[in-house]
Amino acid sequence: MKIERIEALPIRLPLKAVATLSRGVSRTLEEGKQLVLVKMTADDGSVGWGEAGPSRRWSAETIHSCYTSIRHTLAPALIGRDPFDIAGLHAAMNAELAPGLDPGQPVAKAALDLAAHDLVCRKLGINLQAWLGAKGADRIELAYLVSAPDPEGTAKSVQAGLAEGYRAFKVKVGHEPRLDIERVRIVLDLAKGCTVWPDANQGYALEDALRAARGFEALGIELFEQPIAMADFYGMKKLLSATRMSIALDEAAMGLPLVIDLIRREAIEALVIKVNKTGGIHYARQLCDLARNAGLKLIGSGLMDAPIGFAASVHLFAAYGIDYPCDLNGPQHIAGDYLAQPLPMQGRFALVPQLPGLGVVMDEQKIAAFALKL
Repeated sequence: MKIERIEALPIRLPLKAVATLSRGVSRTLEEGKQLVLVKMTADDGSVGWGEAGPSRRWSAETIHSCYTSIRHTLAPALIGRDPFDIAGLHAAMNAELAPGLDPGQPVAKAALDLAAHDLVCRKLGINLQAWLGAKGADRIELAYLVSAPDPEGTAKSVQAGLAEGYRAFKVKVGHEPRLDIERVRIVLDLAKGCTVWPDANQGYALEDALRAARGFEALGIELFEQPIAMADFYGMKKLLSATRMSIALDEAAMGLPLVIDLIRREAIEALVIKVNKTGGIHYARQLCDLARNAGLKLIGSGLMDAPIGFAASVHLFAAYGIDYPCDLNGPQHIAGDYLAQPLPMQGRFALVPQLPGLGVVMDEQKIAAFALKL
């Protein structure tokens, strides 16, 4: 079997809510959720689907960079190759867009990685979790994202999440420490008995992160995600020694070389896994294996993923038995999708899709209706 054709299809999905990071709104309602869908077709007619869903305030990739890289550089490098040779596909992509401390435009590469995994698993008649060779769980618990930067909006957001049955809340911080501590206190007061943790997305300087950490720890918080800049290894070690909380690294843990270096420096104890930030399933599973063998806590997350990325994450996180609530907040924010049938859900839990491949059934008429001109 050989890859015969790869199509890059830019689309825009409507949003029902925005998420605010320390750098500002990740996507406006007008922008919507912009994606590049990838349709990979083999010479026997087998098809697999992937997607690139960048967030420009989270990393340097954009919808335009993903589209041009996929269409003009990455996809041509994969034509004629065996889709079962996933490592070979990544080697070919890396020969065109060189990796560094991260996999080199990982969100764009992830779209092709997911399409290849979807294709080969469909061909074999198995789902992705079976391909991964582990069944740690058959579902994952989802967290509700609280990103309103003010106390009033924070309270409303928590109440909305509770009304939908959520029992876990991730709070976007990284603004002013006193205000952030107060916002986290509001969440804890309203969501008694629920899992709550703050995520600064690199928003604090070290001294502010230390102040915030003292305040969060006094409230009983156990996990603090990416408080400071990803390259501040000194600051990470200082934070680890200054608090009993687990400091989870996200932006600082985008690729294997950097995570290995952080382990050697004893500057990491919890690792946030995002399928798209690592370049897809191929590298994400290696990071999961590395984390498990190094005794790191695994946290599952995403980039407001649409159904393809969401489904891939559910397969991976369930395979590795991640039992901490996962920040896959696409369903909370995205108002429409391209599916012919919905992904399996059970309240606040996402179930592992049992259909072959990623388990997504695409509606190409919907895709055409959401088409975005770049």
